[in-house]
Amino acid sequence: MCTLGGSEEQNLENVTTPQDDAERWVIATYAMWCEYYSEGGWQYIAGSSTKEECASDMQLMLSRDWGVNNQEDLMETFTFLTALYMDDEDLDQEDIETGGWDLCRACQILGMAFVAGIINREEMMGLSLMAGSLMQYYYPSWMHLYSSYLNGYKDWRLQDDEEDEEALEDVEAREQICRKLLIMPGGPCSVPWDMELPIEFEDEDDEEE
Repeated sequence: MCTLGGSEEQNLENVTTPQDDAERWVIATYAMWCEYYSEGGWQYIAGSSTKEECASDMQLMLSRDWGVNNQEDLMETFTFLTALYMDDEDLDQEDIETGGWDLCRACQILGMAFVAGIINREEMMGLSLMAGSLMQYYYPSWMHLYSSYLNGYKDWRLQDDEEDEEALEDVEAREQICRKLLIMPGGPCSVPWDMELPIEFEDEDDEEE
């Protein structure tokens, strides 16, 4: 695990510190993972207080856990995580109740890829805002998004054995993190859920020309 380090002054100048409300909003979508991973670094991109020191950790986790070693791998995984929402004809209520798990992880791996040096900041934010616009469309609040994330995480973690004590403890721990972040003064969810995200979609008419 990449631990928090450096002085507060250094962290303020660090590249993994969010630069505006849009970046803070994106980080809030996966702050629960950042808090779990870094044990206190939810406010940084991918929970990483320093990009240089955490890059190797992110490269390892992306390769080991996601099979992501380059931009092509990343785009395939991002597309997989968001595909159901992009084509909403196949989306049902059960998907919405658990799909926050995939959408939040889509932003998570983009943050990880930025820290790992696979994509730059502009690429990270462009794709993250695409996922964020889907979140805002299907969920009315941070609470609803986090609830869907937890439902999906629980389904995944308990898929092999619903009575597995270690898995149940992991679910409870993740639930506690989400509850804490949702009500934390000045926490990730203090960024307005319905803020207008600076994302531009291509005009379909332009694409046909």
